[in-house]
Amino acid sequence: AVSAQCCSRPRRENPFFIRARQDRGEYADSGWERRENNDRYADFVFVEWGEEVHMDEEMQQAIQAVSDEFKELHKLPQQEQNKAFKRLCLRWHPDKHCDEQKGLATRVFQWLQRSKAESTEGRVWSA
Repeated sequence: AVSAQCCSRPRRENPFFIRARQDRGEYADSGWERRENNDRYADFVFVEWGEEVHMDEEMQQAIQAVSDEFKELHKLPQQEQNKAFKRLCLRWHPDKHCDEQKGLATRVFQWLQRSKAESTEGRVWSA
């Protein structure tokens, strides 16, 4: 066996310098390509507090199903309500859905957060 001191160290380039070249577009053979999405927020709904959210038919159906579950939460003890609300939020979190469903999931998730705030004024949720 050869000691580590006898072996030559592999010549490695600083990864920060590599990334800087990639950002400038000088590292063409890496397969990395900068793409800007102008329609990045096309599916998102941004409304001010107090404004009514406009819903299409698909969202109305999803909101109706979530609303029924949301109403059932109030019958549970507070600790169980918190757990059930967390599960509901996790189910509708946008990061848990594919790109085709991300817009709907985002709008339902926003609705959930807004409903939580409206229905629990003066009460603290742990989710």
